[in-house]
Amino acid sequence: MLDYLRVENFAVVEKVELGFTTGLNVMTGETGAGKSILIGAVTQFLNKKIPDSAIRGEDNKLVVEAMFSQGDEELVLRRETSRKKSQAFINGQMVPFSQLKDKAEVLFNIYGQNEHIFLLNPANHRLFLDGFCRNQDLLNRLSLAYQRLKEALAELDKLKRTADNAAEKLDFLGFQVSEIESLGLAQGDEAALEQRIKILSSAEEILSKAGSLVRVFHQDDNSLYNTIAENLKNLEYLKDIYPELAPMNDQLKQFCDLLPELSSTLTHIAGHVEYDEEELNKCNEKLFKLNRLKTKYKVNFEQLLQKLADLKKERNLLANMSFSLKEKQKEAEQRFQEYKELNLLLRENRQKKSGQLSALIEKELSKLEMKKAQFVVQVEEHDPNLTDIAEITEKGTDKIEFYFSSNPGQRPGSIREIASGGELSRLMLVLKSISDTDIYATYIFDEIDSGIGGKTAEFVGEKLKRIAERNQVICISHLPQIASFADTHFLITKEFKKGQTFSNVKELSDSERVGEIGRLMAGSVVTDDVLKAARDLLDKNRK
Repeated sequence: MLDYLRVENFAVVEKVELGFTTGLNVMTGETGAGKSILIGAVTQFLNKKIPDSAIRGEDNKLVVEAMFSQGDEELVLRRETSRKKSQAFINGQMVPFSQLKDKAEVLFNIYGQNEHIFLLNPANHRLFLDGFCRNQDLLNRLSLAYQRLKEALAELDKLKRTADNAAEKLDFLGFQVSEIESLGLAQGDEAALEQRIKILSSAEEILSKAGSLVRVFHQDDNSLYNTIAENLKNLEYLKDIYPELAPMNDQLKQFCDLLPELSSTLTHIAGHVEYDEEELNKCNEKLFKLNRLKTKYKVNFEQLLQKLADLKKERNLLANMSFSLKEKQKEAEQRFQEYKELNLLLRENRQKKSGQLSALIEKELSKLEMKKAQFVVQVEEHDPNLTDIAEITEKGTDKIEFYFSSNPGQRPGSIREIASGGELSRLMLVLKSISDTDIYATYIFDEIDSGIGGKTAEFVGEKLKRIAERNQVICISHLPQIASFADTHFLITKEFKKGQTFSNVKELSDSERVGEIGRLMAGSVVTDDVLKAARDLLDKNRK
């Protein structure tokens, strides 16, 4: 919702600050007072180029600032423009103009004589029809089917491209698998190989040192074991006198008991060590090949084993390419069939409801002095075809467009080519009044009452009020019937000071509204009877 709008130095506006409310906000004023200038100020959020003539005064800076709220969140857009430079801000932070424009296009929905982006884009026609048809659940299912189809087709295409050079790649994969498999590697082999090389390379040293340790620890008459065992009785005697020696006595006994076990282990090791030059050469060669492969594939040992598994998997996939292609082709066709069935359901639903929508809009247009208008929702059928994948979309393959004719005998044509600005405004008014999909949007209607009066004007007011039940509406009008429906009424006036024209805006009280509606009804001469009629109109339409 647009809460606040500030405009400085824009055309005849020196400075205006407006606080808008929910519901229907109506602006009225005398001809030339500058009612549409405020709409022009808002469009500065959408137009990158601002003419110098729009800036009031030679040295002034044009400022347009708008604050929006959605629940507890607030968003402030600001545009500052001088004759030398232009700056854009979002929440006080300078941003590129494109970013400001993207935000503004979402927040502002402007419908005037020259602002009908919604109706001029057929993609929005589909959006509106689907909203009227309550197609969202079906569209969600179709979107999912579309994504699944895209994935299947992408995988099929990848398989086909892979199959084109499968034979050549199979040979290369076979070479890589054979190269790694020839080493006969398993988890932990690298560490075991390095350990075996250490043993073979140091066989003589191992035998010498192990034998020496066995003799010193246990075998010799004066071995460490014999020496400690003989002297333990002395320590036993002393610990009885000095208790603090008891723990050390126990530790020495444990150490003495360990020496035979250690000697046995060393003897076992020495018994299995034998220098084998041929085995050493084979181990060194295998380690060399292993390191070369690690360098070649830029991996460590564990990653090399994973590389082998991946290569085998890819080789098996290529070897079974024909089967895989058939399976993937079958999957793609199945998903395409699912998409086609949902696309047909969507088409049938759109066609069923399009006639109802056309009749409803024609009925509503007849109340806006367009009794002979024809409105046609064109559903152009396009069956999905896998040879033209670009035509398949998550919104379906059929083309939706609104066709319109305002004159009897004139064949309905594309709205983009045939409808005038005023007709577009009334069409938008009808479309938005019958739609219940838009909630909490801000709509700005300019010149919506051009060329109408009487009951038609009252009908337009009712439509605006209905839209305002779910959204915020800002409407510029010169008709009392429309103004009487307002939840908030602003008066735009002009004054001349020091040879210059100024526009001012004021929110009207209830009593002031009666006077303004009376002026709109009677012009410059407002009698008591006119004021009574204005009060009656206001009481009737603002309930």
